[in-house]
Amino acid sequence: MIASQIVVCFAFFGLLGWVFESTYCSLVEKRWCNRGFLFGPVCPIYGAGAVAAILVFGGPGAAAVRLPWWVVFLACAAGASCIEWVTSVVLERLFGTVWWDYSDMPLNLRGRVCVPAAALFGLCGLGVVYVALPLARRVVAVVPPLAFELAALALTAVLAADTTLTVCTLTEVLAVVEGVQAEFDQRMQAAVETVPAQIRSGAERLREEGSERADRLREGGTEYAERLREVAGHLSARQQHVLHNARRFRTDRMGAAARRLTDALDGIVLGRGRR
Repeated sequence: MIASQIVVCFAFFGLLGWVFESTYCSLVEKRWCNRGFLFGPVCPIYGAGAVAAILVFGGPGAAAVRLPWWVVFLACAAGASCIEWVTSVVLERLFGTVWWDYSDMPLNLRGRVCVPAAALFGLCGLGVVYVALPLARRVVAVVPPLAFELAALALTAVLAADTTLTVCTLTEVLAVVEGVQAEFDQRMQAAVETVPAQIRSGAERLREEGSERADRLREGGTEYAERLREVAGHLSARQQHVLHNARRFRTDRMGAAARRLTDALDGIVLGRGRR
């Protein structure tokens, strides 16, 4: 396959992967979920996996090799798991986020890969090799190369723009989450500093100070909740997309801040729905 055909296949299978991911997650969470790292209807990891399978099992040298289906299954499952692992590590190192988490799945490895997902990718690989690949050869035989070139140019431009926009938005969201965490730390530090070095003797005085401190903490918590709603209310649709789809952040503290921000955002959406 020439480069333009590879680009078209990447986008096509990335679209199918996005349809599968979004449909599955929407059914599980009982609300519409626009899954994927990019904003557009493409999951690049599915496109990369499908292209890899086509290049391995559909090349001139591999066309004459007749492999048992279970060999193809295992190769696709292992290859997809490797792609998942590498992609997960790279995204976490570059952007401090993880976009899928298999921690609650059986036989998982650090939540990045798991046996059930590998088996699913193996089945998808069988579909690519034995169904999609023969169809792709027929399409390539009848579609002019110029059509592939034009389609590849358009798709490359769209994917490049989408990737740039996604990276910029992700950087913005990370800055917002870090700001939320910093403000939370400051408020907690201020609350701790209100504790006197020595508590005066006497049960009555202790009860009075405890009541006053509890009131201050409640007021601070209410003020912080309002601040969270204010920040969440100013998030753009792109930023909300990133916040809802990122499964983990670089640290547990940032993850906790992101969850507080997400809860505030969900509260705003729920409040609008009740009106």
